[in-house]
Amino acid sequence: MDKTFISIKGVAEKLGVSEKTIYRMVGDNQIPFAVKIGGQWRFKADEVVDWIDNQKQPAATVPRQKTDYHISLASALENGAVLYRIHGTNRDEIIDELLAALPYSANLDPKAIKISVLSRESVASSSMAGIAWMRPDPALPVYLEKTMVILAFLEHPVDFKALDHRQTELIFLVLPANNTEMAIIERKLWRLAMSAPFLAGIREQLTRKKLLEFIVAQEGAVFHQGPIK
Repeated sequence: MDKTFISIKGVAEKLGVSEKTIYRMVGDNQIPFAVKIGGQWRFKADEVVDWIDNQKQPAATVPRQKTDYHISLASALENGAVLYRIHGTNRDEIIDELLAALPYSANLDPKAIKISVLSRESVASSSMAGIAWMRPDPALPVYLEKTMVILAFLEHPVDFKALDHRQTELIFLVLPANNTEMAIIERKLWRLAMSAPFLAGIREQLTRKKLLEFIVAQEGAVFHQGPIK
């Protein structure tokens, strides 16, 4: 192949994301210089380098100054994603799938997020009773423009080395904008995890719309807060 062009795999390696993410970016016209050659997507090498230089930045290690003290789990989930039938045979592969589902942005570094999350998980698994409660390691901080939560339902239970030896069936991954919002969401999840109705409802794998409505209602009942505005 002409060395002036690189493949989907080559672009994925340069950006540090999955090939699936590159296909999605091409489909969403986020990479304007993609061309099809022989039925395959190709990219001019020099344009890729220039585009990366303009787009990609180091992972944010400084928290956002402005804090939303009223942040809710439902609003953070709206910022993030609800994912169903996530494949993967181990924790490493599953985290790749979760991060690949997020829209690409210049300040989102999947590698840095993954390293930080796995660093925390290496100390002790966050999974208990079939649910993993993941977050970045405070010693390796990464921050996004806005706090988001990813809720993922796994296609098959996977061994996350949980202390109770139960395989993991679903994941809450919190990606914060700052430490205060991280603490607020963690405490809300901790309190909601004590609620049998909340856990039962989450395990039903409701549609995204119904799931958000359910969480709004649960937060309202537990924390006496009104609807999201």
